[in-house]
Amino acid sequence: MSTAQTPQRVAIILNGPNDWDEWLEVIKTKAVGGRIWEFVDPRTNKDELPTLRRPTIPSAKDVNPEKSTLSQLTDDEKDELKLQRYDYKHQLALYERQDAALASLRSFIQETISRTFLPYTFKCDTTYDMLVAL
Repeated sequence: MSTAQTPQRVAIILNGPNDWDEWLEVIKTKAVGGRIWEFVDPRTNKDELPTLRRPTIPSAKDVNPEKSTLSQLTDDEKDELKLQRYDYKHQLALYERQDAALASLRSFIQETISRTFLPYTFKCDTTYDMLVAL
């Protein structure tokens, strides 16, 4: 009679410098999955780091700078605005997922470091700042 082994989930905890590479790979995997690695990669200089920005909803002026209301647009321009707003909805959904992933990663970082390193994450404005501090 054989008994099947149930795989155990092992959490990688940052306890010291020897854990950094493995721990950072776990962080990177979560960040890549959330499509946010480019916003938190600690190897990037802060001034070169992209910023996650909420998209703005397109308006009549985005289709034709000379027109400010929907009623002033031609039918073709209205169709173009519809396409831009359709794209906006997708961009907004991506932004919201990325924003949530950043918040989740921030918590995950604090949950996977030893208590000794926890103070390094305090007063950090961004997830990127936390990784750089660690």
